[in-house]
Amino acid sequence: MKPQQLRKNPKQIRSKLMVDNILESAVRVLKESPYEKFTTNRVAEAAGISVGSLYQYFSNKQAILLELETKAVNQMTENVEKLLFDERHTSQDRLFNAIKYFFVTESSFYDMPFTSNLEFSAQLNKLEKTVDYFLKSNQYTDESSDGFLAGYLVVLLSGVAEQVATRKDIKDLDPWIQATFDTVIKIIDKKY
Repeated sequence: MKPQQLRKNPKQIRSKLMVDNILESAVRVLKESPYEKFTTNRVAEAAGISVGSLYQYFSNKQAILLELETKAVNQMTENVEKLLFDERHTSQDRLFNAIKYFFVTESSFYDMPFTSNLEFSAQLNKLEKTVDYFLKSNQYTDESSDGFLAGYLVVLLSGVAEQVATRKDIKDLDPWIQATFDTVIKIIDKKY
């Protein structure tokens, strides 16, 4: 189960703007100094608010970082969806672009020392549904398929991307992206 990031849910526009300001300031602080110097005091100062105001929404720096990570994973999921349905490209090109984007983004998560490595099951479920729809709408599977292939592909891609991302000796993702794409195409062509 995912821990609660926000102490209280901002309902008013002013509160939502304050949370956005805190998160934007946190990103600036992370860019300007090493993670070891990341503190709630520095974030509050960068946001131009008191640390007490920050604590109304975030209990500690880990809560801020977890919220940033959740937003990044949500953004990644949305961008993969956009790439899969970008009609300017063939279905295979869209699939390749989505896999490449996923690899590059997944790798960047492991470059951050604060990544929680929580399982984002809601995002994975959404991604599975998107991939299932992509497979069906491009006649890779038929309308009666139960989504198993989509789930399998998401787990495969996520697992391979994570393994490659955590290896410090792998500098060039391109061969891994191509090999993963080729494997996915072979699996799809079998129409399991």
